[in-house]
Amino acid sequence: MTESKGVLRKAALLDAAEEVLVTKGNANAAMRDFAAAAGVRIGHLQHYFPTRSDLIRAVLERTLERSLRRLEEAAGFDLRAGASGTLTRSDSHRLLEALLLEHSDLADVRMHLEIWALAASDELAASALRSFYSQYSGHVQGVVRRGRPDLTEPEISDVAATVVSLFEGAAVTRSDIAGLRTEQGDQAIIRTAQWLIHGQEPAQCP
Repeated sequence: MTESKGVLRKAALLDAAEEVLVTKGNANAAMRDFAAAAGVRIGHLQHYFPTRSDLIRAVLERTLERSLRRLEEAAGFDLRAGASGTLTRSDSHRLLEALLLEHSDLADVRMHLEIWALAASDELAASALRSFYSQYSGHVQGVVRRGRPDLTEPEISDVAATVVSLFEGAAVTRSDIAGLRTEQGDQAIIRTAQWLIHGQEPAQCP
């Protein structure tokens, strides 16, 4: 019962932190601002997240877990880093379409931009961001490994990093912030990613 209450309290604190990042930005991302948004004292917040970097790391980890659950549901297969099995082009197409949809969430894009801005001047926040992308890339490596089992591990890592870069950049340029989203552009992103994942020319991918 106590653990369940603790989980709920942590979730409420993370909800408040996301709200601060999206609506107020990194300039108001001090611990007192997060605590005020959650309606608690700083001491209560620090009981669960001793430092701002701990809180940012937890926000990012929850974001990744949330995205993985939604992507697995949409794609219809396991996305955990150690998952096995062959990845077909139909599988990757479903996954990439779902990932583009996931990156169409403007609030999520804004939250990540604010964390990036915070990380530019805060090494601890930058460390949390690097940890997030390391985990994200690890899951993509699992996808690439199933699509191109002939690649070496360093090659898989390089391909995964490129796919992550492609979609993270697209998340910003496709958003209402940059306004460059088109249906043709989305399909080009998917074709390019499939080329990377399966090792085939974009024109040959569905």
